[in-house]
Amino acid sequence: MQECFKDGKFRYYNPDGSPMQIEVPADKYDDAVKAMQNRINRGEIRGVQKAEEIIRKGNVTYEQAKNIAKAGTIESLTYDAIDGIKIGAYSGGISAAVTFAVSVWSGKTFESALEESVKTGLQVGGVAWASSILVGQMMKAGLNSALVPASNAVIGMLGPHASAHLVNAFRSGANIYGAAAMSSASKLLRGNVVTGIATVAILSAGDVVNIFRGRISAKQLFKNVVNTSAGVAGGIGGWMGGASAGAAVGSVVPIVGTAVGGIVGGLIGAFAGSTAAGKVSQTVTDKFIEDDSKKMFVILQNEFQNVAFNFILNESETETVADELSKKLDGATLKDMFAADNRQKFAYDLISDIAESVVKSRPKIHLPSTDEYISGLKTVLS
Repeated sequence: MQECFKDGKFRYYNPDGSPMQIEVPADKYDDAVKAMQNRINRGEIRGVQKAEEIIRKGNVTYEQAKNIAKAGTIESLTYDAIDGIKIGAYSGGISAAVTFAVSVWSGKTFESALEESVKTGLQVGGVAWASSILVGQMMKAGLNSALVPASNAVIGMLGPHASAHLVNAFRSGANIYGAAAMSSASKLLRGNVVTGIATVAILSAGDVVNIFRGRISAKQLFKNVVNTSAGVAGGIGGWMGGASAGAAVGSVVPIVGTAVGGIVGGLIGAFAGSTAAGKVSQTVTDKFIEDDSKKMFVILQNEFQNVAFNFILNESETETVADELSKKLDGATLKDMFAADNRQKFAYDLISDIAESVVKSRPKIHLPSTDEYISGLKTVLS
């Protein structure tokens, strides 16, 4: 919200003098409304009484947008630690951009992805979003958008055919066409009746859980911790220690000799080391009981869902992350997680590192042009 103001005054107004709509992340909406309302109450913005009139709730969270921006796979969508997330030379908004990209990554055609993006734009911004898409085109055509109400401008660009489909879908009586349909459609848009229903394409929580459980189990976690190389490592350590001690004894006892003493000492040391390691391994096993593996399984599963949501992973990407994660869950990693002060953060960081490499391999997305958005708008409203 702070970025929307300069010297205590709102910075963004439409050509007709009305304040522009401000899209904010879904999880920041309530705080953004409060911050904007405080500004309104201080008289820093004209033409608005309630923050909800201009603050629009996006359909992606800040974390989702940040992760996609950091991957660099959407044209014009960038992120840096100082300036945060920015999108340039694009009028659709971040939610519409992300929806288009995710739809393409999920295998949808350009036309289907465009429609999903348009629906998201309408859902988030309503008439203001639709009119903002058309402003550039209207100015190119030499029209003064300040003289044309937003809803009439939208309908004028859509034409009578799309307007008739739109208005007749909401009528209970006989269908109307031509100028009457355009006039009625304009009224509908002014009432924000048409909002569209769109969500970012993502697997349901149930699907994510099933994929995770299909590749990772609590029993396997327990087995990975118990079946470590503690005994082998202990035996090697015992051999080295025993050999040194045996050599020292051999140098004192002439009949035995240094070399023989080293061999005998090594054998004894190895046996003792292996036995001691077995005791250590037993101690670890006693401390890390099977119930602990079940607890860690639940933590990993929950954080796996969080990562899938925050990176907007599709099915194949989710499977790839799960497969790579299963390879990393060896005894050493699980013991580190078990000993961590914050197991949830340990698990999230472990999984998100894998997800980051996966999303960076996504195809580069070039966002639709204004002309393509106008075409998509006509299709969706029809």
